[in-house]
Amino acid sequence: MANLAAAGCVFQPTGRELIGHYLIPRAGLGGVFFPGIIEEGVDVLSLRPRALSFPENHRRDYGEVWGFFFAAKPAGETCPMPDAGGCWEQYGQEKAYYGGEGGREAVAFRRRFAYRYTCRDGEVISQTRWRMKEYRLNRNAAAFRRAHPGPVPPDVVFVVHKVYRKPLIPPPPPPDSSSSEDEGSESYIVYPQLDEIMRRLTMGN
Repeated sequence: MANLAAAGCVFQPTGRELIGHYLIPRAGLGGVFFPGIIEEGVDVLSLRPRALSFPENHRRDYGEVWGFFFAAKPAGETCPMPDAGGCWEQYGQEKAYYGGEGGREAVAFRRRFAYRYTCRDGEVISQTRWRMKEYRLNRNAAAFRRAHPGPVPPDVVFVVHKVYRKPLIPPPPPPDSSSSEDEGSESYIVYPQLDEIMRRLTMGN
């Protein structure tokens, strides 16, 4: 991502664009990806958000920030156990992405995570403004098996994480029942004073 940042560009693709124009060609399933756009080899799930590198041009008012990180990870990997300080926790339902018009086989999936403050015994005590969306290829899809022939596909998954911190803004009114969630919208409530107090107590979350 350093090349992109040096050029002063802002990189903010949708989930489907990440899958189609980066993950799929990155796994050798067709197309071309451009190295240097997404930081590679970062074990996001094992790191605190503030330990990650974010380009200056991916920062906005009220503390908003975002970045993208790629890794080839062992299949079936789960989040590390919570430690004293914080951890990533999955929430919501997994979303499937289907290939082509009317495709019936999922080519990728999206999971969502929130970073939580924890006590020494791993008990969750507060949410933070940090969120993450994980986009991973379906290694059981026919296209993946064709590109990686053998008795079974390689025991890895190709993953891009979008890590972002929501802007510090007043809590929005409760969403009405007719509102629908898209790639970039999530309802949330942030308590600024608690967020800042917990950040100082845990030193660097």
